[in-house]
Amino acid sequence: MNENILRKVRKALALASNNPSEQEAQAAMLMAQRVLAEHGLSIQDVEEHEEKQDKNVIHEHATEYGKTIWWKKSLSATIAENFRCFSYVNKKSGASQIRFVGLDSDVSLAIEIFKFACEAIKYHLSKYRQELKESGYWKAEITYLVNDYLRGYLHGLDQKFKEQVEKNNWGLVLVKDALVVQERESMKMKKAKPIGASFGGDHGAYERGFTDGKSFDSSKKMIAS
Repeated sequence: MNENILRKVRKALALASNNPSEQEAQAAMLMAQRVLAEHGLSIQDVEEHEEKQDKNVIHEHATEYGKTIWWKKSLSATIAENFRCFSYVNKKSGASQIRFVGLDSDVSLAIEIFKFACEAIKYHLSKYRQELKESGYWKAEITYLVNDYLRGYLHGLDQKFKEQVEKNNWGLVLVKDALVVQERESMKMKKAKPIGASFGGDHGAYERGFTDGKSFDSSKKMIAS
């Protein structure tokens, strides 16, 4: 079975099952069905093909080596938890990069969503930062407010995922494969250090970030390529 076909179907099914919008979920399912129909296949064919494949646990980087920003670490953990992976920071010669470990199909999807989420956060953050500058806030104040906003965004995104899991009873669907858990345990990772970011405790900044985080939608980005 063509791997490109499988990839499109996997993405469409993932979007259909991991989407609070019934209209978008239905559209994604219809797309999966259309792709299968075009190639004379059924979802059962895809499932049987998946079962025959050897499980392949991989480590793949989501960022290049450099300085890893605190919010990207938190974001990667949230994404990993909701796409049956683990995330971790790999360090080398004073630099670091974020990596995901899991079954190959889960990792590829998790990284795609992680990168898309990073771009969404940067977009919202740029608008918010500009508003703060135009309002006359000092540079130090902006740093605190931005971090409060980011913390809110991450909590909002995490809350959205949790609500989706509860609403759709996806608890068992998101259970990590035993081989992935075994691989993670064998790594014997050190306990994560505190994030080290400074916060101002501004409720307004946090709430704005929380609202933007809950509105995050990977939408058809997941199945476009």
